[in-house]
Formats: sequence, C-alpha cells, structure tokens
Amino acid sequence: MSYLNYNKYYFIGIGGIGMSAVAEYIHSIGKNVSGYDRDNSLITKRLVKLGIDISHKDDTEIIDFDLVNNSNTLVVYTPAISNKNCILNYFKKNNYKVVKRSDLLAEIVNSKFCIAIAGTHGKTTTTSILAHIMYSAGLNFTSFVGGVLKDYETNILLNGDEIFVVEADEYDKTFLKLHPNVASIMNIDGDHYDIYSDFNDLKKSFKKFSDNLKKDGILFHDSNLDFNGFTFGLNSDSDAQLINIKNVSGKLTFDIKINEKIYKDIIFNMLGTHNALNALVAFIIALNLNINIDTILKALKSFPGIKRRFSLELIKPKVFIDDYAHHPSEILSVYNSISKLYPGLKNLVIFQPHLFSRTKDFLIDFAKALEKFDKIVLLDIYPAREEPIDGISSKSIYDIIENENKSIIKKSEIPELLKSDSSELIVTMGAGDIGDEVELIKKTLAENL
Repeated sequence: MSYLNYNKYYFIGIGGIGMSAVAEYIHSIGKNVSGYDRDNSLITKRLVKLGIDISHKDDTEIIDFDLVNNSNTLVVYTPAISNKNCILNYFKKNNYKVVKRSDLLAEIVNSKFCIAIAGTHGKTTTTSILAHIMYSAGLNFTSFVGGVLKDYETNILLNGDEIFVVEADEYDKTFLKLHPNVASIMNIDGDHYDIYSDFNDLKKSFKKFSDNLKKDGILFHDSNLDFNGFTFGLNSDSDAQLINIKNVSGKLTFDIKINEKIYKDIIFNMLGTHNALNALVAFIIALNLNINIDTILKALKSFPGIKRRFSLELIKPKVFIDDYAHHPSEILSVYNSISKLYPGLKNLVIFQPHLFSRTKDFLIDFAKALEKFDKIVLLDIYPAREEPIDGISSKSIYDIIENENKSIIKKSEIPELLKSDSSELIVTMGAGDIGDEVELIKKTLAENL
C-alpha cells in the first residue's frame, strides 16, 4: 500500500526539524497525526496547536490506541531515534508498518515536480531563499525546510502541491531516495564518516544523487565539482558567477554574471559571502522556473532570514550572532564573515560540539578553526543519536586549541560568564540545543549594561 494511503500516522521524534515538517504536511492533507518526542519544544507546541496529539514519555502506556492501530497506521521514525526506544520497538514487535521519514518524504515528492537542494553546507539557507522567492511569485508549491524561516515562523511553506522543494540530506544516504526534476549540489565537504568510509565514498554518493535526476532534469552544481551540469561559483569559468560582493548597511550587494549577461546591484538581506553563494543558487533556479526577474530581486531584498543561520540577534549593547555551524568549514565561514563585518571588535565564541563521531573525525580541524577567535568557550558535546565514545569529549578539542583564552563550561553557566566578560561580539554555534539559549543570552546582554 502507498505510504500516502494510510489514515493514521504516528511520528517518533516528531519534534525534529525535518520530521515536524513532514508531520505537518501529512496533517494538512487531512490525515490523523500523532507522535512522540522527548522534548516539549517550540516546534512540538506549534504542532499541538494545529491539533496534533504529542506525548513526551517513551512509554507505550501513553499511546492513544484509539488514534493508533496496526491495520491502518503508518509509523515513521528517523535515524536520530535510538534503537532502544521503547515506542519504536513496540511498533516493530507488533507488526505495524514502520518506515523512515526519508521513505515517506520520497513518496510525497517523487510523484510531483521536485526541486532538491543537496550539499554539505548551505542546504537550509538556499532552500529557504528559494521558497521565499517562489512564495513571493505566487507559485503552487510546498517547501520542506531544515530551519525556521523568520516572519513565516515555520519550517514548511504550504502553498499547494504542484511543486515540492526539499533539502536532500546526505546523512544515511537518504538523498538517494529522491528523483528530482531540478537538483543543486552546493558543495561537498568531508562529513558523516560514521556513514561513509572516506571522502571519495561521500563524493560517489553525491554522484549517484545527480544520476537520480528524472529524464530532462537539470543539475546545478558548484564549479569546483567535476559533475555534468550548470555550474555556479566565484570562479570566472562558472556558468553563473558571483562578482563584486560587498557588505553595505547590514546587507549584501553583488552582481551575477550568467554567460555574457550581468544582473547588477542585487541586494540580499543577509550577510556573509557563503550566503551570497546560497542566494546565487536560488536566483538561477528561480530563473529556470521562469519567475519574473523583478519578483526575484524584490524577494532577495526582502528575505527575512532563517533562525540560527548567521542570525544577527543583537547589535547593542553588544553584537550577538547565533549560527548553526557544527563543522570546521562552517566555523571558519562564520569567523571570516565576522572578521570582515566587525573588524577590531573583541570576539567570544561559545561552541557546542555536535556528535561524538564528528568531534573525533575532525578534532584537529575544530581546534584550528576555533582558535582563531579571541576567546573560546566550549560546552559539552551534544550527543543527539549517539552513545559516548571513549576518550572523546569537549576537552579533547580544548587540549589542542593553541589559544590561552579558552575554557569549558556547562550550558547553565553561560549567563554568569557573559555578565563578567568584556568581549564586544558574542557568537554562539552548534547544531544541538544551544539555540534554546538565544533569548536568555539576549536578555543577559541587555541587562548587563
């Protein structure tokens, strides 16, 4: 039976950024949706307001079996869920149909016109920019986003079902289940070595993803990659080249050269060269969709941003930026951006490492990236789906950072640290729950005049 023909759906880990978007979509098409999540977060609270029943205890006794039965219920989970999860194991043992989120998502999008954004970095921002452009153009589409769009205050834009825009996640090779009409590969950087044997294995997987394009599909890719498609980047041999990048009054301005045509003085409402590249990709895909150029330009200028993507949270009394960066390359991108935007300001980074395996794989790279900041504060590793690895902790990074202005603290100690710290620019980074501290940090900085 098609995964879309069930009447009832139970999502395990429903509060996840990707899972919640799929759950909301299924709810929007008239299905009965319920689920479990460990955390009572802003995302789960939003889903509850929509009428979705959510429990927060890993115990089968809390499941409403009037909502869930094994004859017409699809159970959905993600790799982030532990194989020790009681609810997941109950459903498996009692012959429920149990599938991964990626399987359900693939069935939703593969039957329609699909745009898939892949790459180690930049997926969420690019998907969000494109979704904002498409929404501004009044297109009939739904976009699944791996972050919360500001102003929209959601990680899914439900505006019809003729076109689907999705992030194509390389973790667990889930993007190989997609068969898009339009695909973009933003970049390929080493990551997820708990899944891939080495960088070549990772690159081969991206190649397989590009081969999954539907007939007459088009691939847009970073000009540094040796794939067959329409290239983009900073290089002069790119089919679409980003030129004359400037930071002006808290926004980016740049030109885009496509073959011999130049689109001049484009204004984009974000900061950082990496975000200009994300905007470039959204721009060329929007052109491919035949969206009016004036609509594209207005949408780029009005883009509200995404929470936790170089998010400027405070300007006074101190500059405070929050970012999702959880990979050494992303940390360097943030550092390079703040160095250009705020030269001379004493900076402090508060970093929460994400996953024991990633910390182990990139130990030296993390240290090299972090030691560039004036002061470094490390929090405990956010484990997510993983069990601890012997000998790997935040102290493993701390010990090899060649900068004496470093410390390790508990998350609860952040306010006290900031009250006594003289840094003029604060940056929080990580893919764990450090984002939950943003409002408290803003309050602490504002009160500590």
